[in-house]
Amino acid sequence: MFFCLWPVPDAPQLLSRIADRVLAARMDSTPVIWVQNDGPAGELDAPGLPYWELALGVGANEMVVRKTTQNVFESNPMLASELRAKGIFELELIGLQSEMCLRASALGAKAAGFRVSADRSLHGTYDQDDKSAQQISDEVQLELERALR
Repeated sequence: MFFCLWPVPDAPQLLSRIADRVLAARMDSTPVIWVQNDGPAGELDAPGLPYWELALGVGANEMVVRKTTQNVFESNPMLASELRAKGIFELELIGLQSEMCLRASALGAKAAGFRVSADRSLHGTYDQDDKSAQQISDEVQLELERALR
């Protein structure tokens, strides 16, 4: 969604901020966990198709979790216990799309008992008929700030 025919608005800037955050996490020895959406056959994000590919490279010893629903915890019922077994109790969610996977996974993480955060500058989405991508992501950020307290 950063490089294909229909990139999200401000894709280069958003990807740069995300890459900087991932690098900072790596430098602090904070675990980085990648979530990859497995869209259904025939969709642009089906496994192996361009919208399925991760935009940044996965580092050594970094976990990749694949999902088939918007909420990564719904797609992977054992994920919460796997993360806790690794000593992970706090999650920061970044990426795409604000109103879909990021929102659903943040709320799923909260429901699973994790401390959850999301930085507005580190998630984005597409414009929709009546709202800009910025409006949508801003609204999601406000919702998450209230829900994740």
